[in-house]
Amino acid sequence: MSIAKHLQQLLSRGTIDGNQRQLVKVLADRGVITTQSSVSRALKKINAIKSVDDRGKSIYALQTSPQVQHVPSRTLGFFESLIHGVEHNNHLIVVHTKPGTAMTVAKFIDEKKFDEVMGTVAGDDTVMIAPKNVNLTPILADQVKVYLNSIGLIE
Repeated sequence: MSIAKHLQQLLSRGTIDGNQRQLVKVLADRGVITTQSSVSRALKKINAIKSVDDRGKSIYALQTSPQVQHVPSRTLGFFESLIHGVEHNNHLIVVHTKPGTAMTVAKFIDEKKFDEVMGTVAGDDTVMIAPKNVNLTPILADQVKVYLNSIGLIE
């Protein structure tokens, strides 16, 4: 059975949380060894859509699924894998982005209005986040990662 057929079978049962790397793992658990790029091609072949559920989590679904909100593919093409990484040193959080996109990412972070963010500074490909309380920096870094993933900026 092809990867596309396996994915179609999984998605016909409902939506699948996560990203393409997680789909590779789900397929591996079912004995289907594949790569992220093969999963990407198979998702396009079966017309699967990347959407956001009511909790803001990224999901994949077949287009016939009525319970999901479709995210336009034009937007996903621009934002997919916009973030290269998020790290911290227990004092500051740094978000590494594609060149020329740091101000966009900083705007998303600012608009989220995290309670523990004192401010953001954006360059060309780096966003620095200054936490209000450095004792909570690791927790804030995790919250930022989860948020950026939930809106589709990290694939």
